Parts: sequence; structure tokens; C-alpha cells
Amino acid sequence: MGGLLLVAALRQSAIGVVVGAMLSPLPLAMVVFGLGNNFLPLAVVSGAITVAVLTGSFALSAVFLAVDAAPIAVLSRLSLAALSVEKPVTGSALGRTVCVLVAIAVAAVVVGLIAMSAGSTGVEGGIEAVLRTRMDAVLTAAVPTVPDGSNSFGGTDFATARTEILQTMVRFLPGLAAWDWCLRAILSAGLAQVMLTKMNLAAWPTPVYRDFTAPQWFFVLFGTATLAAVALKGDAGFIVTNAAAILSLPLILQGLAVVHTVAARLKYRLAWLFVFYVLSLVMAAFFLVVLVALSVMDHFLQIRARFLSPRTGGE
Repeated sequence: MGGLLLVAALRQSAIGVVVGAMLSPLPLAMVVFGLGNNFLPLAVVSGAITVAVLTGSFALSAVFLAVDAAPIAVLSRLSLAALSVEKPVTGSALGRTVCVLVAIAVAAVVVGLIAMSAGSTGVEGGIEAVLRTRMDAVLTAAVPTVPDGSNSFGGTDFATARTEILQTMVRFLPGLAAWDWCLRAILSAGLAQVMLTKMNLAAWPTPVYRDFTAPQWFFVLFGTATLAAVALKGDAGFIVTNAAAILSLPLILQGLAVVHTVAARLKYRLAWLFVFYVLSLVMAAFFLVVLVALSVMDHFLQIRARFLSPRTGGE
């Protein structure tokens, strides 16, 4: 089923764009969290064969293994942390697993960018210039062709707009790709647990997500990458900036855990959370920084211990 969703996404069908592009790892996650790790190899092989048969391309089977199977295989470590079906996975085990997933994404991006840097020797602007050229080719192909052959339409100068988009996107493009790789697996795992729990098929109780805790070594890694991103320039600065952006993901999740823990002690909890998420969407960059700051404060000041909620469940 996961292979079918991925193929639908690759072929840009409506269901593929809406569901498959983000949740194609979901069927694999349901296998792991419903039947256990022993069934994962069979599900992975079945998915790879499905993709190869439907597309006639073994290369796309490799894509399935990389973007769907690999991250779910990492998250399957959670089954090892669940000692019994009577004991939910702890917040620290949840945090360690997600941090391992993110660390793998960072390693892959860093290795890829270093290789690109070696290949861009002599190119003015280095990695960013190479990425900008490639993205420019993609965006140029998407610019509407107008009757007079100009590069504008309806008062919009597409050449200027394309340049602005490139300047905004290229700097963090590798990091955003890694975020997508991680988030697809994390969202699929969470949704799989919800669905399996409702069907009474979950292998273990739903973790208390408000207890999500990143390990100390990860804060050290993030801090080091952030300082390096400020200090370094050129290709090295580009690489560590993207590494720091990727490493912020678990800290943002811990920041959200702090927000939900505090909200659980307030009246009209859902209303407060609704307002928070609406504001987060409106001022995304600001709230991402706030969430990272909350996670750092929680690590050193134990904020959640002071607002500990007696409620249980998978919120």
C-alpha cells in the first residue's frame, strides 16, 4: 500500500499529491506498530516490488527504500523500547529515537553537500550557486509563456519573482528536504499509532507525547552546529547552517511538548492550543525560535517538572 501511495505521488495524481506525498510511509508504520519488527522486511520487500512493477523502474524502488522504508526502520527502534504492552514508551526513549533519525538525515545532507562542494570547485558562489542554477532551470520551465514572449504576466515580473524565490529557498533547501524526510516518517508513525489504537491492534500503549525529551548530547550537537553556522562563511557555513536547521527539529518537538504540558493545566485548553497554532502559522519563523528556546530552557530549568500534569494519554 505504501508503494502504491508513493507511485501515486510520483505520477502527480490527486490522491498522490494530497496523501501519498506526505503519508506514503504510513502503511509500513502500521505494520511495525501493529505486528512488530519481524514483519517489516516483508512489508519493505513487497513495497519495493510494487513500485518496480507499477513503474518499471528499479531506480524508483530505491527511492521507496530511501524515503519510506529507511526512516520507518529507524523509528521501529521504538518497539525495542516498549518492554511490554502494559508499559508505554517513555518520553526519553521517544526523544532518543527521533534524534537518531534526525542525526542520520544530517549526516546524509552533510555528505551530499560536501560532495557537491568538491564538484563545484572553481564555481563562483560554491554550493549555493550550483543549487541556484539547478533551481532556476526548474522554475524557468514553470514560468507561463505569454503571447508577446515577455517574461511578465498580469503585471507580475516573473524574472524578478523567480530571483527572489531562489534567494529565499536555496539557502535552506537541503535542510527543508531533510525536514520533509523526517516529518513524513514521524507523522506517519503517530497517525499509525492512533489508527491502530482505535482498532485495538496497537502493539503497545500510545506514548505520552508531552514527555518527549531530547538527550543531552543532542543539545550539545545543536549548540555546536549553531555556533559554527554563525562563525563560518562560504560552503562550510552553508553546510553547517543547514545542519543546524535540521537539528532544530527535535528541539521544536520538545518545545511543543512544553506548550502542551502547560496548556493541560489551563482552562479551555483546546482554545489556547488553537490560538497558539494559528499564531504559529502566521508568524512561523518567530515561533520556531520560541519553541527552540523553550526546549533549551526545559532542558536546563526542567519547566515541565514545574507544570507536571496528572493527565495521561497520547496527546
